[in-house]
Amino acid sequence: MTLSLKELTAEADRCVACGLCLPHCPTYRKTGSEADSPRGRIQLIRAVSQDILPNNARFKEHIDLCLSCRSCESACPNSVNYGALVDTTRALYIQKRSVWLSIAKPFIRHRRLSNAITWPLWFLSKLNLITVLKQLVPTAKLLPTIQKPMVWKSLYTATQTTQGAVSLFLGCATNAFDNRTLSASIYVLNALGYDVHVPNAQTCCGSIARQAGDDLEASLLIKKNASNFDPAMPILTTASGCSAGLKDYLTTHQIQDISTFLVSCDWSTVKITPLKERIYVQDPCSLRNVLKAQKAVYDLLKKIPEADIQALPGNSQCCGGAGAYSVTQPEMANQLLNDKLTAITANQVTILATSNIGCSLHINKGLNSTHASTRVTHPIEIIAKQMGFEA
Repeated sequence: MTLSLKELTAEADRCVACGLCLPHCPTYRKTGSEADSPRGRIQLIRAVSQDILPNNARFKEHIDLCLSCRSCESACPNSVNYGALVDTTRALYIQKRSVWLSIAKPFIRHRRLSNAITWPLWFLSKLNLITVLKQLVPTAKLLPTIQKPMVWKSLYTATQTTQGAVSLFLGCATNAFDNRTLSASIYVLNALGYDVHVPNAQTCCGSIARQAGDDLEASLLIKKNASNFDPAMPILTTASGCSAGLKDYLTTHQIQDISTFLVSCDWSTVKITPLKERIYVQDPCSLRNVLKAQKAVYDLLKKIPEADIQALPGNSQCCGGAGAYSVTQPEMANQLLNDKLTAITANQVTILATSNIGCSLHINKGLNSTHASTRVTHPIEIIAKQMGFEA
């Protein structure tokens, strides 16, 4: 939630500066600077909110460097709502005016516009010209293998006796760059007996705008989603970053990460082909620290006979993706990414499952630069393929 100025100061005052958060903070571990730690940032926020310190460039730098991974919240004995503190601080003091975010805003807001970009990218990939684009535009290095854009139906009916109905949240980045996971989700849900509704007018969850301090834009996106999703149906997300943002701000609806929902379903009517592979799981920060739902991914993948499911070492630390962070803070993002790549190499990972599109894009970028053969995929796609799904 976004706080008022009075609430911001009051919430900051709840931090007792015990320091238990320090070893959990990715940026503090890298810089060793107290100002880049959760308690240090909270002290800065309190001082600026009370006009003790100025809202200057140095203050902005320390707040900007925060990933909003919220690992500190899990360690805090006083349950300080750090997520609300940093969201509000960015809205009040750190509004970004970057060219990249200004250009991206309409494409994030409107799926038809994002599809208008995705179609040319898909054609370039079919012509093997996407590499040229990545050489010309550094940000394009984040692009995965581009899939053909989808035109979604409003309803996908169950393939057996209906067990209920759900809504599927498409997300801006997932819809543009990973519609295969969305298709796999519909396939699995239909096979388990669920009708899947896909509201046509849904939009971005608002997290990217909120991270940039654009609270007005983020609020507009939340309101648009609130009016287009039926509150009687659970909204399922395939990107934990979207799920975390929606859960914090779209409080009128039931939000669930798709793995959490699927684990509680009846699987007795479907057949899952064995898979003799070791699958490593990367826990997104949003899934672990905000939703507290990382266990569901392991439980879901363990439904695949003969599969060996393992946690990727270092899962408690952020990969550096963090929404648009890899674009706005590339130096720190790459330092954190290198830790993940080291773990992947050391464990000879061939299949890496992750439940967040931001993590997937960021880790894939690193793997591509090292020419590693690791396949990064969503856990839903893995289990869907063992049920007969073909992209």
